[in-house]
Amino acid sequence: MRQLFLSAIILLSALPVPAAWQVGIDMRSADSAFMGAVRLDAEISYRMDSIRLSLPLRFSCSLTHEVCFAETSILISVYPLDGRGLFIGASMVRAGYFWGLEAPSERFILFSEIVAGWTFSFSWFFLEPRLSILDAFSAEEGRLSKLEEAVPQYSKLRISLLAGLYFD
Repeated sequence: MRQLFLSAIILLSALPVPAAWQVGIDMRSADSAFMGAVRLDAEISYRMDSIRLSLPLRFSCSLTHEVCFAETSILISVYPLDGRGLFIGASMVRAGYFWGLEAPSERFILFSEIVAGWTFSFSWFFLEPRLSILDAFSAEEGRLSKLEEAVPQYSKLRISLLAGLYFD
């Protein structure tokens, strides 16, 4: 029975997706309930055939330190295997802003992100496990390491699960 169910999921995820808007949230943000910080990740995307343009919106706030961080980026992803779900992407620009008593003196930050993952598409929703590498060129290592200390969910290497809806 499990093999039949798994085969059905693989076949459904292999179907091509027409141009559509996508809105999703990172289900891994739920771990904020068990840690001393809050991290919320959401994403608005437009996907057309094998290219997706995304606008991630992220907010992180420490409950033990006096620092918060908001960020956004323009992320472009490609699906090289013609509708099979595998994607790779990179941020064209990624910017963030710190505030709070323990925020660094330079509050505005520009850095990068590289992502890879798999999109499982269904009729009106999707699931997307992904791996993200933050600041791949180590341009902002100092300020981001302070953020990692304040917000345990914030790390250079992040495994996440995006769940969302399609809109035509």
